[in-house]
Amino acid sequence: MLFNSLEFGVFFAILLAVYWLLYKNRNAQNLILLAGSLIFYAWLHYSFPIYLMAMVSVSYVLGKLIGRQENEKRRKGLLILSLVVLSAGLIYTKYSGFILGNIKGLESWEAGALHILVPVGISFYTFAILGYILDVYYEAIEPEANYLTFATYICFFPQLLSGPIPAATTVLPQFKKKATVSVNSVTEGIGEFLWGLFKKMVVADNISMAVSYCFSANNVDLSGSSLFIGAALFGINIYADFSGYSSMARGCAKMFGIDIIQNFNLPLFSKSVAEYWRRWHISLTNWLYSYIYNPLVFGLKRWGKWGVIVGIFITFFISGIWHGAGWQFIVFGVVNGIAIIFEILTKDIRTRLLGKMPSWLGGLISTFVVLIFMLFSWIFFRANDLAQAMRMIGRICSGSLFSAPDTFVVEYLVWGIPMVVIEWLQRKGRYTLDVDQWLPTKVVRKRAPKNKKIMMLSLGIKLAIYVAICLSIYFFHKKVDMAEYYYFKF
Repeated sequence: MLFNSLEFGVFFAILLAVYWLLYKNRNAQNLILLAGSLIFYAWLHYSFPIYLMAMVSVSYVLGKLIGRQENEKRRKGLLILSLVVLSAGLIYTKYSGFILGNIKGLESWEAGALHILVPVGISFYTFAILGYILDVYYEAIEPEANYLTFATYICFFPQLLSGPIPAATTVLPQFKKKATVSVNSVTEGIGEFLWGLFKKMVVADNISMAVSYCFSANNVDLSGSSLFIGAALFGINIYADFSGYSSMARGCAKMFGIDIIQNFNLPLFSKSVAEYWRRWHISLTNWLYSYIYNPLVFGLKRWGKWGVIVGIFITFFISGIWHGAGWQFIVFGVVNGIAIIFEILTKDIRTRLLGKMPSWLGGLISTFVVLIFMLFSWIFFRANDLAQAMRMIGRICSGSLFSAPDTFVVEYLVWGIPMVVIEWLQRKGRYTLDVDQWLPTKVVRKRAPKNKKIMMLSLGIKLAIYVAICLSIYFFHKKVDMAEYYYFKF
């Protein structure tokens, strides 16, 4: 069930209405949310909820066992057992073909040959469950006693298929307290959902046609200039698609009184690769930072700066593996890790060079360099395999880079312009369509809950913007079969 489908609109309206009719009973609300989330997941395949609930049940029991155990050796043993058991499903379903295909004598194996059905979103909710287990072990939270609460937290449908990865310390408690809603939270939720829908249906889906053309197996005749623009289009495409989904997920959650993390914070305007990753897929970056990078660096603290460098390299290596079962994904993670290591080692000289020019110019150059680097690294991410990625990069770096690009590819650049302009203008808001940031300073600061004129003005402006977005989606969305979200495969 896609967020941009009619059946989802009907499903969401019914679930939301029943949910708020039960506002006096938190357990009843959670039960309705859990049932709705499992129906939502079963819409893709009947077996998916079975696997998901098995994961929930096992992690619930293991979390309680770790929380009750006082002997440190036994606690650590339970932790290792939990990590192995809970990771086994992800490794088997997603990586079996890749692992076997890289063993001598089994090179002909492919994932499809094993006939394994990979549950959609398995990488996301597996990491959510592992994060919960690690939080319990490190005593950041108490193991959840209420099975219904825990199951609803893991299965909550807006974040189930493609994140954001919910942090147990901030999201789980919200399913335990009484849910509240206001006119402001509803309008914010609608705004975030519509903006995400616009990015998905108008920007990502339209651009995807040119991207598929450039990354097809028959792209050998395309010039370096066409492939360069195709790679740039994929950068816009993947951002609009994934951040669009995350905005819709956050908007849906707000209407249920649940606040989930803002998963993207204008990464296209970053001035360093490290900053880019602090702004891109924030929930994954936070997860890797908390559970991989921090423990590694702490264990290697005697190595000083080199301990940090090793920690970064391993963290991004794991990030690459998480994204997909293929050497191109591993290279994608590694080259980004190397870029951040390079930034650390050259920080002083880069600061001196940039300090000799106006700040706006230095910022512009830094952003441009980051975008060019990410453009090349995204080629590994989107390519069908490592060989295709290398061929495309070789073609881009050839003399044909300076030839006239394919007109079909160039004309799709126009779809990214509205998104980039609007997000730049709204960069200081709490979310992209945050109208209140443009109202008088005192109003923004105090939120003016009793100023009816200001509230009506804000609602009127939001309504006009929302209608304009709906009309834009209706007239400009791709008039073909709806495309899935690209990150569903992860």
